[in-house]
Amino acid sequence: MPADVRADASAAPDTAAVGAPRITGRDLLTAGIYAALVVGLALSGISNSGFLGEGPQWSRGVSVALLLAACASLSWRRSRPLVPFVVAGPLATAEIIGGGQISAYFLLFEALFVPVMHGSRREARTCTAISIAAAAAAMLAALLGGLPGPAVFLVAMISGLMASTPLLWGWEVRHHREARGAAERLAGLEHELAESRAAQAVEAERRSIAHDLHDVIAGHLSAVALHSSLAASLEDREAREGSLAASRSSAQAALRDLRSMIGVLADEGTGTLPSATLDWPSLAARLRARDPSAEVEIAPALTEPARVGPAVQAAALRIGAEAVTNAVRHGRAPIRLTAGIQEGAVRIELVNGRDGAEPLGAGMGRAALAHRALAVGGTASSSPVPDADGSPGWRVEAVLPLDASGDPPAEPPLTGTTLTATEASPR
Repeated sequence: MPADVRADASAAPDTAAVGAPRITGRDLLTAGIYAALVVGLALSGISNSGFLGEGPQWSRGVSVALLLAACASLSWRRSRPLVPFVVAGPLATAEIIGGGQISAYFLLFEALFVPVMHGSRREARTCTAISIAAAAAAMLAALLGGLPGPAVFLVAMISGLMASTPLLWGWEVRHHREARGAAERLAGLEHELAESRAAQAVEAERRSIAHDLHDVIAGHLSAVALHSSLAASLEDREAREGSLAASRSSAQAALRDLRSMIGVLADEGTGTLPSATLDWPSLAARLRARDPSAEVEIAPALTEPARVGPAVQAAALRIGAEAVTNAVRHGRAPIRLTAGIQEGAVRIELVNGRDGAEPLGAGMGRAALAHRALAVGGTASSSPVPDADGSPGWRVEAVLPLDASGDPPAEPPLTGTTLTATEASPR
């Protein structure tokens, strides 16, 4: 396991218990350098007398053997950092007290530094506490052992330096490494968040385009199919030509809307919305083409910006288009559409008959109704209902705030008004 991962595990056990330790070439090189240092300093004759008696308590050969064993333990400095602490630490300390080889100080420094740098946080804290306790015990032993003042001062200085220097350095390096790892993880999370937001934006645009295609162009094409079928069944030439003209007009409107959407998709600029051939009179005309006796009541106030916010106007029109498209495609007479302002809210209701044998749909249309209403803080529902004579029917109902912020105007609401046949003609 990498040392950085191991260092970040605050309460993880020794990594040797998790997987087989690996001794890298870098660890072997470090152990070899320390071994060369031990042999070189021993051959040079540079040493001190230790702290017990007037000279070393054992021969130079014993000292070199002890220190080479300590050097060998450094091979596990990264994979098992407790091994150098347990092996090299006591051997180097014994050599400092009784042998006097200078290289023991370097090995003791490494033995204290390794577990703080490469061990888990629990190992680092435990080894730090043991090292501080050992340094304090050495100073206490010097005081109680009756050593002269200079010797006590020397023991205190060496114990303090040998304990504090590697520990402080190791913790400083560890904190910097953990801070860098945390920064890298944070950068990775920010990158993932940016990708997620970009994907959500693409998905939102995709749904918006799908809804526009379904609400607008599908309505035009439904009118084309309806008038084409009607023209084929009419014997009166004038009525047939009128139906074909209406079909041609709807096809041209669908083509204009489709070109508008394609132009927006091809435009690299942002904030551009497609212009759609959609308004309340055209929706009324679609219903009357399906059912000439359809009841259509639409309040003119729905198109007044002073009464209804632009976002709510657009949402209401899209909801009305979806409801009308479903009524034209799947419904039958009688059909009734009511859209107006009542009790401080925009209310839309479309009721039509339906074939009881036809299965209920659960596709994009019903989801689009709820999505459009929810976007401006309103609600929309569609469900089967019995008709006036008890036959199967379908009702679409939407309640929207007068403004997307939910703040209704101070003026009293207006009720719906009935469109005449002239007002209901497509623009």
